[in-house]
This record gives sequence, structure tokens and C-alpha cells, in this order.
Amino acid sequence: MKGFVIKSFLIFLAIMLGYRMRYRLMNNALGNPLIRRFLVGSAMSFPGLRSKMMDEII
Repeated sequence: MKGFVIKSFLIFLAIMLGYRMRYRLMNNALGNPLIRRFLVGSAMSFPGLRSKMMDEII
């Protein structure tokens, strides 16, 4: 029971810190060319997102 409470608290803390530092984490991830290429490629696989981005560019 004690281990479950500690694990739950640590997971909650990690989620909270990740949310508070989301822009810093995103900048670090997008600063790496391999990760950026993977994330952009993944985002472009969604048809609705891809069409919205292409409409804004053109």
C-alpha cells in the first residue's frame, strides 16, 4: 500500500512538472534534428492537421 502511494505521487509529480515545463521540453525536443523530423513526420500523417497546415502555408 505504501509503495502504491509513493509511486502514484511520483507519477503525479512527473506529470505536473512536465506540464509546467512543456514549452521548455518542446524546445529541447525540436532542437534535435532527428526528433524534429520524427515529430513533424508524425504530425503530417494526420490528414486533418496536414490539410490545416497546408491551407495556412498556401
